[in-house]
Amino acid sequence: MKMQTMTSLVALAAVAGLSFGATAQDSGELQSIYEKSRPDYDAAGIRSGSFLFNPTIEGSGKYNSNIFARREGATATSPGEVDDFIWQVKPGFSLNSDWSQNAFSLYADADIAKYTDNSREDYEDFNIGLNGRLDIQRDMSFNYGVRYSDTHEDRGAPDTNGLQDELTTFETFAANVGFVRDQSIVSLAIDADYESLSFSNPDLIGGGTLNNRDRDREQYGASVRLGYEIDQYYEAFVRVAANRIEYDDSTLDGGPQRNSDGYEIVAGAAFDITGTSSGEFFGGYVKQSYDSNSLNNIDDFTFGASLLWSPTGLTSMRIGVTRLVQETVVADQDENGGLAFASGILGTAYRVDLEHELQRNVLVTAGAGYTKNSYANVVREDEDYAATLGAKYLLNRNLSLNADYSWQYRDTTAQGQDFKRHIFMVALKAQW
Repeated sequence: MKMQTMTSLVALAAVAGLSFGATAQDSGELQSIYEKSRPDYDAAGIRSGSFLFNPTIEGSGKYNSNIFARREGATATSPGEVDDFIWQVKPGFSLNSDWSQNAFSLYADADIAKYTDNSREDYEDFNIGLNGRLDIQRDMSFNYGVRYSDTHEDRGAPDTNGLQDELTTFETFAANVGFVRDQSIVSLAIDADYESLSFSNPDLIGGGTLNNRDRDREQYGASVRLGYEIDQYYEAFVRVAANRIEYDDSTLDGGPQRNSDGYEIVAGAAFDITGTSSGEFFGGYVKQSYDSNSLNNIDDFTFGASLLWSPTGLTSMRIGVTRLVQETVVADQDENGGLAFASGILGTAYRVDLEHELQRNVLVTAGAGYTKNSYANVVREDEDYAATLGAKYLLNRNLSLNADYSWQYRDTTAQGQDFKRHIFMVALKAQW
């Protein structure tokens, strides 16, 4: 089984915990209903020599019942939930090579949002990057990527402050290189990555600023994956990963030294049953060790799974489970009732998404998720629940109409930080 054909699980730190995605798949591989090619409705692209240029732009209207992610009901310290209507424009493009060997892709996108009644929540996010592959010989290649983004942090993120008068924005620079050898029955993948994050200092209600400089950091990571092909459908593998996280100065405002080293060792199996299902599952051990003696290390059993299943040609289901250690500067009560800083977050996320094709140009989707975030060194625990419904109507090659509804709910031991919200969105997307 070729390593490129296996569905991979990507875990990301997100607003309410973790989220899942899959790597792009080549033609002929199993794909979800929303990913499948539809020649009558796919944009042809604009050819320039051996490159294809694909511009897009999306305009949407969105209603959010709780834009500040606050607890229901007004109190002496909080005015409670505030709703608003948001206008969004999302332009973007990709430039992809059409070569028989090697590959190169350049992409950029933006998300510009304007709030009807709360203009201080307006944001202008953008993201630009490139990816490439250098083929050495058949089933052996180097890959690389570089990305820069300037985005904002959702009001429901754990490290936001309820007294902020404006959003926290942050810049990310990331780069990665890798090597893949997938010849005969043994496969090898080696990856290295780097990420730098720099956070803004937002204004506070009543004056002053929130100093986020103690969150600025650099992260280094590397992993090795060795696989053994059992037969044409199944592969056993072992993966070892390590990381180093270095903060610019996490001791600002009295915080601890947050520099740390971590590693993860897992073993599992991947499968690719042509036309029916693909995915992987694994289990192992994860540990993050902090330089400061005041922060407890995180060490625990880790596990993960990803499954893409297509019971019929009109329906697909994607299931994901993973554990991830995340960074935080949150302070809360410790076991003795005193105030302490959390070492980090051990998050466990579960997600299922169902997609169905009602007609060739009418698609519907539904999904549900649950995340439990346990904060090391303090007693705080968050439970995040999410549900989504969506529909897509493909008008022609260039236009599609999308409608989505999402529900989010957080149940947390942190004082006054429970919240729920409903988000409705209708969008028109143009592509060429």
